Amino acid sequence: MKKLLLVVGILLLPWSANAQFIPGIDLIETEDLGNGLYAFRYGPYRNIFLVSDDGVIATDPLDVKAAGPLQEAIANITDQPVKYVAYSHSHWDHASGGQIFKDQGATFVAQRECLRNMTETRHPDVILPDVVFDDSYSIQLGEQSLDMYYFGPSHDDCMTVMIAKPANIMFVIDITSAPTGWEMEYNPTMAEGYLYNMVPYLRSVEALAEREGVTTIVSGHLALGFSESGKMFAQPAIGPIDAVREKREFWEILFASVEQEMAKGTSADDVADNLLASEQFKAEFLDRMDRKNWKASEMSILLRRVATYTETGR
Repeated sequence: MKKLLLVVGILLLPWSANAQFIPGIDLIETEDLGNGLYAFRYGPYRNIFLVSDDGVIATDPLDVKAAGPLQEAIANITDQPVKYVAYSHSHWDHASGGQIFKDQGATFVAQRECLRNMTETRHPDVILPDVVFDDSYSIQLGEQSLDMYYFGPSHDDCMTVMIAKPANIMFVIDITSAPTGWEMEYNPTMAEGYLYNMVPYLRSVEALAEREGVTTIVSGHLALGFSESGKMFAQPAIGPIDAVREKREFWEILFASVEQEMAKGTSADDVADNLLASEQFKAEFLDRMDRKNWKASEMSILLRRVATYTETGR
């Protein structure tokens, strides 16, 4: 039986710290990825942290519920303080809860647009970055480094990808999720999302991975697998870099399918219904996704968004 994959979003699976996250799956998990690199997960959200003899580099604090367990997970490994926190982007579900690390004296780093976003739409639990950069930035601490790269707007207008060294593993958040890029786009109703740059952004990530010799990524969200007996399990934090290419193909086929349908004279209002009923679209696109990975209602919303993008160019 083919393994089925599902990327779990906070809006899709309600949970609390006082209840079991998913039957048989721990709410909190820390994975040792080697070379001083660790992946931490709280519910469906994941980040990474790097441990050196001179301190710890952490990424997204996630939120106020996750930050305490994250601090505990780090303390179970090292008595070194968190000296840096690197934001992947500005969305509150990844970027809040950092006060616990600011109290330790941590320096917060983000792409420049994140500071603007966080200032314009303030959240009491989001710590503004101390250091901002434009295209790239490297946080160096002892034998560890976290290299941050920005390729323009994508899931957010300040989204970065990061490479942890010496592990040489890439941290990719929200734009795709290992082990496959053929998963439903996270929350198609999301107000932000820059469709025009999705394919160029992912191509830039592919080129970066090839240039740096990266073959493995850590995803910012949990992926679930299903055994042959149908039992659900948590996929490992790491997966192949191929997930980035697969996500780029996801968008390319989706854009092309909508453009071809609209070239027939189909209105943006009717594109979703026509494509969801199309055998060609089913064969070229829908069949590449596992059925448990998407709902017709969600796909209809995503298709309508792409149709609007096709009409407006942005």
